[in-house]
Amino acid sequence: AVCYLLGVMVGTGETAIAGALAIGVTALLYFKPEIEGFSTALRRQEQVSVLQFLIVTFIVLPILPDRAYGLYEVLNPHHIWLMVVLIAGVGLASYIALRVAGERGGALLTGILGGLVSSTATTVLYARRAGESPAMERMALAAVPLANLVPLARIALLTAVVAPALLSRLAPALGAALAAGLAVYLVSIRRGPSRVSQPVPEVRNPAELVTALRFAALYAAVLLAAAWLSDLGGSRGLYAAALASGLVDIDAITLSALNLFGEARIEAPSAARAIGLAFLANTAFKLGVLFWFSRPVARHALWPLAAALAAGGAVLAFA
Repeated sequence: AVCYLLGVMVGTGETAIAGALAIGVTALLYFKPEIEGFSTALRRQEQVSVLQFLIVTFIVLPILPDRAYGLYEVLNPHHIWLMVVLIAGVGLASYIALRVAGERGGALLTGILGGLVSSTATTVLYARRAGESPAMERMALAAVPLANLVPLARIALLTAVVAPALLSRLAPALGAALAAGLAVYLVSIRRGPSRVSQPVPEVRNPAELVTALRFAALYAAVLLAAAWLSDLGGSRGLYAAALASGLVDIDAITLSALNLFGEARIEAPSAARAIGLAFLANTAFKLGVLFWFSRPVARHALWPLAAALAAGGAVLAFA
């Protein structure tokens, strides 16, 4: 059937598209064993997750109106859902990779992937289980600081996609923060059983419709609050919104600041500082969680995160 359809496309003059599809089909057939192995490694829940993401992307997104509504005209349903698709796509890819790697991935890989999916969930899991055994504590010491440095790379990725014009201003601060944090982390990390069986963070699938709807509501609320406070108090209002919303979720205020900058509602320095303050608030919240559950892990994570905040803040201040 595929060959017949490709022949029809060639006959109607769509030679280039037919050739591209033929190469794609050939590649799928060649890598069929690997694809079957990957599919077997996924549970039914992960397979449903992929279908849900396709629904979110190719069914829900196209039917939403692409126009602004509400106060300050910042609530665009199509644009809001596009941000949901972006966050869900990054999260789903990391979520599946985390599940496929499973307990064999090691503390470092789990920290990186867990940070991409949900640094808060990864922090809470390892902090709560750090007291179970010395080996579990060493795993927490390796995974938790790394999981909380990964959002810096995530912010850079979101900026490159949503507001690439702002990346040149944010990149030096994000790069300095990540480099300083990783340097302190590598110096302080202890040698532990990073390749033995360990728990995988239990996080919600970011592509679930309920999860997507919750993020859409949160993002819309933060976007509206940021526009209102920015209009009411200028940069100080935006910074207050960043500190408050950053305690709950850093993605929503990051995307809000990026989109407000893209619409020329705020200047680049204000957007960069708002994102920095949101990261500061989010980091402070997770450090509080760490000190509540496990003081040894909290003290170990404090220095890489403090170095990251100091380096990034210094670059932003001097820039």
